[in-house]
Amino acid sequence: MNKRFKAILGISAAVALMAILMVVPTACSGGSSNSPNTVTMANLQFSPSSMTVSIGTTVTWKNNDNVQHSVTSDTGLFDSGLFSPGGTYTHTFSTAGTYPYHCTIHSGMTGTITVQ
Repeated sequence: MNKRFKAILGISAAVALMAILMVVPTACSGGSSNSPNTVTMANLQFSPSSMTVSIGTTVTWKNNDNVQHSVTSDTGLFDSGLFSPGGTYTHTFSTAGTYPYHCTIHSGMTGTITVQ
């Protein structure tokens, strides 16, 4: 093989490998940008709106919206207070049960964490 052909072949292989590496993480994660046990807030909704976790799990809520939100337990167990876009709130669930929650300023924003 001449040097030019080897160079082209090497570049082609590198480009193909880069393309594969860019696709594989997305395919493995199901196309979601959420980390495990993370609820995002965008378009005035929690996503996912319901989640099931094990006892001792820490759930993170991330405000990806352009307005403030809260994560407020319907039973008073937790309350993030208002937090701004880009902010996060975490809560560790230590007891099995079903925990509905809402945003105090956007009544249509509701969610549920089920702990087993």
